[in-house]
Amino acid sequence: MNKLTLVKRSAWVALACLGLSTPASAVVFQAENYNSFYDTTPGNTGGVYRSDAVDVEATGDSGGGYNVGWIAQGEWLAFNGLNIPTSGSYVVRMRVASASGATASVDLNGGAIQLGNFAIPATGGWQNWTTVTRTVNLNAGNYSLGVFAQTANWNFNWIEIVADTTNNTNLPTAYPGYTGVYSGYTLKLDERFNSLNTAIWAKGDGAVGNESICRFQPQGVQVVNGNLELVVRREYVPGSYSYDHKSEKGPYNFSCGELRTQPNKRIKYGRIEARIKAPARSVATGYISSLFTYKHEGSPREWEEIDVELEGGRPDKFQANLIYGVNVVDWNGTRQWGAWEHKIDIAPADQWRVYAIEWTPTGIKWFVDGVLLKTLNQDWLDCNPSCVPPQVSYTPVPNDLTELMMNFWIPNDGIQDVFGGNKYGNVYPMVTQYDWVRIYQLNTHPLTNW
Repeated sequence: MNKLTLVKRSAWVALACLGLSTPASAVVFQAENYNSFYDTTPGNTGGVYRSDAVDVEATGDSGGGYNVGWIAQGEWLAFNGLNIPTSGSYVVRMRVASASGATASVDLNGGAIQLGNFAIPATGGWQNWTTVTRTVNLNAGNYSLGVFAQTANWNFNWIEIVADTTNNTNLPTAYPGYTGVYSGYTLKLDERFNSLNTAIWAKGDGAVGNESICRFQPQGVQVVNGNLELVVRREYVPGSYSYDHKSEKGPYNFSCGELRTQPNKRIKYGRIEARIKAPARSVATGYISSLFTYKHEGSPREWEEIDVELEGGRPDKFQANLIYGVNVVDWNGTRQWGAWEHKIDIAPADQWRVYAIEWTPTGIKWFVDGVLLKTLNQDWLDCNPSCVPPQVSYTPVPNDLTELMMNFWIPNDGIQDVFGGNKYGNVYPMVTQYDWVRIYQLNTHPLTNW
């Protein structure tokens, strides 16, 4: 077929300017966002999204949006050119559905480079989706990308090309089988903490409400030997203005540490991963160490938070939280929207573990060392047919741009026996460590500020 050669905006430019590592995945191409096509029938049979001859319909696949359907033999779609940053092995993934099975092929530069045929299995229905893959070798450069229908009767949702990381020696230390590649997600930040990149990160200067007895201070955040360390120290912190809280704070007898993304680096949806080691249980019995998204602003003022929390009182567990509330100022006020906290056995949290959150418009998943341990879907939160006590109000999956935060603090005496742990065994200074953090965008909802 004679496809047009088109040039795509490079997904790697922003990362290169920030001095970040090459991402593991190219930007996904949504089928309906083609730039050139050949279609054998007039008009858009699906009647949505576009008004040319390509047949587009609303998709029932995860992530929503549209897919191309009613595909006939010989039809093709061409997309803005693909940027391959380095020569090597890549995996081509196509999201497809077919009632009876079919065959598609993929090529580059109008058919000049053939990437091979893809056998599309019979998935049992036009909206029963599966991902078919093929590993290819590509040279660095800019290419147009084409998808050709060798046979008819299949639906097409998206295609992406990701680096083959089977033998990738540049992956961070993680767990056996870790690849760092996830279908439908693109790596936007690979933070190894060789230094503190102030274009991405800011140190906190507030405190955790009335629950904490320490104040976040600059000395509570340090980078040591390739690790981010958040530190709790027994030291007097005089009262002063908090720029994070926009209010005066009183004195504290302990300092602690918090790191958050800069305001222009907020995120919305995606996958967040971090390799974390809590302090040894022999010297730390009362603390909270965290990885979480956080927004508490707007009109009405919404509290939106998705957490991974480690506690000194439960050194063999982690806590997966969704916190939501409207015009509330403390944790107790959010109970109207549900108690979505779950303490999960992982044993042990004071050794290196990889924690991950997958956040999509329809739900949230929590993983430890690649194992899915908790899921909250939107239809479980919406009080239909009834609310889950103590919930009395519909709870949405968070849907706003938010900061990504990590902090380390100690609880006050009033809550320590139920949250965080009793501080009797704490030895100061006390340190929690973060080896690396990775942020992936959800390709159906790109992060335009990265």
